[in-house]
Amino acid sequence: MNKGEQKKTQSAKSHSQRTLSLVVGSHPNAERDDRPTIYRLQKEIDRAIQELATQDGDTSLQMRSQILTDLWFLNDASLVANPAIAVGTAETNAAVAHFALRLPQAMVVDGGFEILLDRTAGDYRVCLRGIDAKSTADAVDVFVEKFLAEWIESVSISMRV
Repeated sequence: MNKGEQKKTQSAKSHSQRTLSLVVGSHPNAERDDRPTIYRLQKEIDRAIQELATQDGDTSLQMRSQILTDLWFLNDASLVANPAIAVGTAETNAAVAHFALRLPQAMVVDGGFEILLDRTAGDYRVCLRGIDAKSTADAVDVFVEKFLAEWIESVSISMRV
């Protein structure tokens, strides 16, 4: 591999390490019901990133979010290992099903939704899982209100290392 190829590979790797993946299902119901919710979540995440950068006076904070479907996400090991939020139901988003087996519960509303994330082990993946589109949207609202600021700060610290 020549120097130009090495530089491109390193640049692509560091770029993916600063990107937060927001994963929506590729199922038709997920596209219809969860995509508007994930766009709203993306706006909140981008706002939180900007607030953190302003608060810290850190212009080097170059995190960004991207929306992906579960098919793209789960077929790229580097994406699966990096900070991500999967949104939806296990029936419509394979990433939700994947994370549901691997992440602890941070909050559960019986008959409604779960927020799955590990706040202690340095795993920056999150699953916002509802029983339907409305409860999924509720999970997103609660995550934004109760967990987002702390999560963004933790992720930003891990990306600076």
